[in-house]
Amino acid sequence: MKCLLISLALWLGVVGMRGTELELTETQRRGLQVALEEFHKHPPVQWAFQEIGVDSADDMPFSAGTFVRLEFKLQQTTCFKKDWKKPECTIKPNGRKRKCLACIKMDPKGKVLGRMVHCPILKQGLQHRSLRSK
Repeated sequence: MKCLLISLALWLGVVGMRGTELELTETQRRGLQVALEEFHKHPPVQWAFQEIGVDSADDMPFSAGTFVRLEFKLQQTTCFKKDWKKPECTIKPNGRKRKCLACIKMDPKGKVLGRMVHCPILKQGLQHRSLRSK
C-alpha cells in the first residue's frame, strides 16, 4: 500500500510539473487566447477566469492551416467576466476551477476557421471521493 501511495504521489508530481512548465508555441498561444475569448462569451459564465496551467498542447498542420488541441485549467478571479483581460483580476483562493478542452482550426494567417471549447466545473467532492476509493 505504501508503494502505491508513493507511486501515485510521484506521478501526480510529474503531471503537475508538466502542466506548469509546458512551453507553448506561438500558434498554441493564439489557440489558448481564442479559447479564453470563447469561454468568456458564454452567457452562464458570470465571473472572469484565468488560466492556471496547460496540461497538454498539440498543433497539427492540415490542408487548410493548423489544428490546435489544448487541455488547460482555469480558476475564478475576483472580476466579472467583462473584465477578464484586466491584469488586476486576481485569482480567488477558493474560486471555482474548470478543466478545459479546446480544439481550434486556424488558416495559415491565423484566422480562426472553427472552434470548440468545453470547460466543465470541477467538483471538489467528487475528485476527493474518486481518489479515496482507489
